[in-house]
Formats: sequence, structure tokens, C-alpha cells
Amino acid sequence: MNVIDFIIQDTERNFANFFENCRKVPADKMDWKPLDTGRSTLDQAQEVALCPLWVPGLLAARGFDPSIFGGFEEAKATLTDLAACEAAANENMKKFSEAVRAFPEAEFQTEVEFPWGKYTFLQTMTFAGWNATYHMGQVSYIQTLYGDQSM
Repeated sequence: MNVIDFIIQDTERNFANFFENCRKVPADKMDWKPLDTGRSTLDQAQEVALCPLWVPGLLAARGFDPSIFGGFEEAKATLTDLAACEAAANENMKKFSEAVRAFPEAEFQTEVEFPWGKYTFLQTMTFAGWNATYHMGQVSYIQTLYGDQSM
């Protein structure tokens, strides 16, 4: 398996694990927010559904371009339940995979400065996967806060 196939496969696995975890959250808890100010499971699922589009934007821009995040809140608002989020994630993963596969190998190790640090383009390709894993941890924590200790 080459590194691109690994990144795609790993990202798909992280997404599957994230949505499997979210499906364990009862419907009446999807909008529940820790301390009434935190992020709900649905809010995080909306982000995870859209984040595969960020990687193609960063790769195409050959660096950070804040415009790739434009329309994020509007797009989130269209994803009103977990099923819509998962369907959007699956569609957006196709665009992610196409962009990652099309990126020139000669540029994999080129470093780019982002607001959150310096990364190579190859590392940039992992952003969607680690974002899903990060949010899976947050959803698991939310579950413990409302009393679900079954994880």
C-alpha cells in the first residue's frame, strides 16, 4: 500500500468510527451542549461532514487560504441531522480522495505555514482524518457528561 492509499483508507476509517460513535448518542441528546455553551454532537458532526473539503482547498491553494472556509456556517445549517451529516461526509470524501490522489508526489514534502503550524503537504492530507478522531473524543466525552459510561 502506498502512502496516499493509506491516508485515504485511514481517513475513511476515522470517519466511520466517528459516525458510529455519534449513532450511539440518543436522538434527544444530539443537540445537548456541555455547560450549555459547548459544542453539541450534531454541531461536531456537521464540521466533520464538511472538513474533507478543506484539504482539497488547501492543496489547490498550495497553502492557507481562508476563503476555503467561506460559507462554512451556511453549509452546516443545511445538515440538520446525523444522517444528512454522514451522507455529506461520504460525498465530500470522494472529493477529498480525488484531490489527494491528484496532488503531485514531487510536492509531498514541501512545507507550508498555516495559522496552526508548519506542515508538509503530505501531512496536510491527514487533516480530515485527525479532525474526525479529535471530534470523536469530544463526542465520547459528551456521552460521559450526560451519563453514558458504556464506552
